[in-house]
Amino acid sequence: MNGTPLSRWPGMAGAAFALAAMAYAHVAAADTVNPASGLISDYALVGTSAWALVGGTIMLAMGSLWTAFGLARVDPARSAAARVLLLAAALGLLLTAGFPTDSAPDVVSIGGEIHRWSAAVVFTALPCAGWMLGRRSSDRALSAVSALSVVFLAAFLAAHPGSLTADLIDGSEYYGLIERLLVLTEIVLIFLAARGVGGWNRASVVPAPRDADDRKRESALPLTHRSPGADRLGARATVPAQPSADDARRPREPVGLHST
Repeated sequence: MNGTPLSRWPGMAGAAFALAAMAYAHVAAADTVNPASGLISDYALVGTSAWALVGGTIMLAMGSLWTAFGLARVDPARSAAARVLLLAAALGLLLTAGFPTDSAPDVVSIGGEIHRWSAAVVFTALPCAGWMLGRRSSDRALSAVSALSVVFLAAFLAAHPGSLTADLIDGSEYYGLIERLLVLTEIVLIFLAARGVGGWNRASVVPAPRDADDRKRESALPLTHRSPGADRLGARATVPAQPSADDARRPREPVGLHST
């Protein structure tokens, strides 16, 4: 697992391409979709921006998949939960790309339902995965972006038409803008998670530093002379016989690891 370092660039490139595609879709359909009240999914219904939105969504899914694959290589045991969430988000992204939303104000088709629930999986899975990865790797930027995405998700749910609080806060006027901020943070989240895979890979091959307790225990051990490889081979060293007080030579005795 620690042999060949895993490249972080495919995952980062997927997120960067998704961001560029989203920006292009906004420019191409600026006269059709209101960025304040219209959803990002509406760009898939406009001919000039549909291909950019679908392509960017697929590339973002590829970035999520690559990050999950990298985590499986560098830390398969501790990253299992985060990998499941990344895979769920990737599947949700692919489903949202394959099943466009309905053009009507309400969801009226099976494809529209698949799109809506797939987007819900993406919006909830990525912040949880980012929080887990940020906590494990001590990546403050990843943890901060994950927390910010949770805040935007809560605001989006509160402002979404049909929620209990939407009318109280006039959410229909700006819930599209909140969704764009949410999607932006989740694109950045995948970018940071993919970037961190290379750092975790390098850190996994560096031996952990010894703490003060280990050094104290080592300093308390008696000093003995050990030949190279003594711990592995159990080698013994033999010292010449020394004359005693009565000039009688004592037999040679082996000393070393196994001597008492």
